[in-house]
Amino acid sequence: MQPPRMVVKVGSSSLTDEHGQLDPAKLERLVDQLARVQAQGWRVVLVSSGAVAAGVSRLGWRRATLTMPEKQAAAAVGQGLLIGVYEQLFAARGLAIGQVLLSRSDLHARRRFVHIRNTLSTLLERGVVPVVNENDTVAVDEIRFGDNDTLASYVALVVDAHRLVLLTDIDSLYTADPRTHAGAEPIREVRAITPELEQMAGGSGSQVGTGGMRTKINAAKIATSAGIEVVVAAANAPDVLLRVASGESVGTLFHARRRMPAKKAWVAHGTAAEGELYIDDGAVRALRRGAASLLFPGIVRVTGDFREGAVVACRSLDGSLVAKGIVHFSAGDLRVLLERRAAGYTLPPLHEVIHRDHLILVEEVGADGALG
Repeated sequence: MQPPRMVVKVGSSSLTDEHGQLDPAKLERLVDQLARVQAQGWRVVLVSSGAVAAGVSRLGWRRATLTMPEKQAAAAVGQGLLIGVYEQLFAARGLAIGQVLLSRSDLHARRRFVHIRNTLSTLLERGVVPVVNENDTVAVDEIRFGDNDTLASYVALVVDAHRLVLLTDIDSLYTADPRTHAGAEPIREVRAITPELEQMAGGSGSQVGTGGMRTKINAAKIATSAGIEVVVAAANAPDVLLRVASGESVGTLFHARRRMPAKKAWVAHGTAAEGELYIDDGAVRALRRGAASLLFPGIVRVTGDFREGAVVACRSLDGSLVAKGIVHFSAGDLRVLLERRAAGYTLPPLHEVIHRDHLILVEEVGADGALG
């Protein structure tokens, strides 16, 4: 039985001082806790922001006025500085680290996803601490506050983590922004992420957003849907990671749902759909009963251009998202079969278009568009 795995994400604000420069004391405190958690039998992965902040500081630039290419240049400079600090701090505690830079596109292709999983698993099995960050030098869209929350949730899926810890500068999820609402109350447990909860945490139109909490809610939706517990807690809370590791109530706990197999988790969250299959009411009912594969007779229309093995979305005739899965036929072949059926040809028996083992219902991950 493999040791339990914990993914810890820490943001720039939890690693820097009031001037935006890396704070050695904060880094030391973080690494010390991670080393102690690992010594207790966990295997830890650190998802760390701070590369842009470190680069800006070294270059003497002002972050507020930087262009996107300048942010990417700062990340290129800062990543080496940041990993150098981590290497020294972990080495002083007898631990080796491995740097892993990822972008969202790395997870879209199944083969690359598997290679990333194998690499991270090998590091963990050998007691090495992976230090993961967004590949900011090439990922233009991802250089924005909070993106590493989503990255951390994907990393948790990749390594089949037991717990994801999102460290922030607020000690928990609140009913309102505690910095501006004196009556705000902490929420200690979340069993279901509802639209009301998302609105309260800073959803569209909210007047009480809690600065980055929305991205943590989104990350929690991904991780908990795959059976991974999520804790949002303050990075400066005393021994916060040790307390989380021991099961103590710290910050906000998002309870996990039923654990999802790794391949299904990738289908649900790791990749975008390359096309769509519109299916009739009978097929919708069969899929929602939970035991059926998608068969050709239920398909009405095909959109997109995809090959066998692609991930596609399944929609009802009114356009509602029903499921997502890996197809066994290309879009071209399915269109030919639809044309033959419409012309009255008798089709030979066909194997399933999407096998049930490779299909995720929208109800399994929430109807918020996460499957699309």
